[in-house]
Amino acid sequence: MRGHSVKNTIDHSIRVILIIAFYALFSCATIHQTQAESSDAEAYNNRGNSHADKGQYDEAISEYTMALKIKPTNAQVYYNRGYTYTIKGKYDDAIRDFNKALELNPKYAKAYHIRGIAYASKGRYDQAITDYTKALEINPQDAIAYCNRGVAYYFRKEYGKSWENVKKAQSLGYQIDPTFLDGLRKASGRQN
Repeated sequence: MRGHSVKNTIDHSIRVILIIAFYALFSCATIHQTQAESSDAEAYNNRGNSHADKGQYDEAISEYTMALKIKPTNAQVYYNRGYTYTIKGKYDDAIRDFNKALELNPKYAKAYHIRGIAYASKGRYDQAITDYTKALEINPQDAIAYCNRGVAYYFRKEYGKSWENVKKAQSLGYQIDPTFLDGLRKASGRQN
């Protein structure tokens, strides 16, 4: 029962991280397009961001979908929609959008990171770890990706690797959830 409580706390922590990161990770589309297409697609994307900021996720997804109908090669909009699907718990839809974003921009660290969260939320920790690792290869200063990779290793019962990632996240200034740390201490039989 204690493990279930830790998992619920970790799931809640991941959702909180998603919502906080939402504001830091969204930006406007910058792909070169014709002036009219660019303006229309950017307007839909911006409206989607505005809806997402207000917690109106269904409306945001609709706006992102309209932007993609105009410009289906915009990795940022696929990322935005995938991120929103992740917040809604629609992980398969999110993964599909992140796959497309990464097809269009293979160096998109944030897409790897949040796709990793979607995989972890489905219990697919091997794929999550692969994605967090790829995100960290591109952006080695992403403390949250280290934390999330540490959580994935925890669920795989690879506690040494979990501690390594937690310590790296902390060294980058990230505050690890104390409940998770307690669970990791108990599961690993060590203090740090």
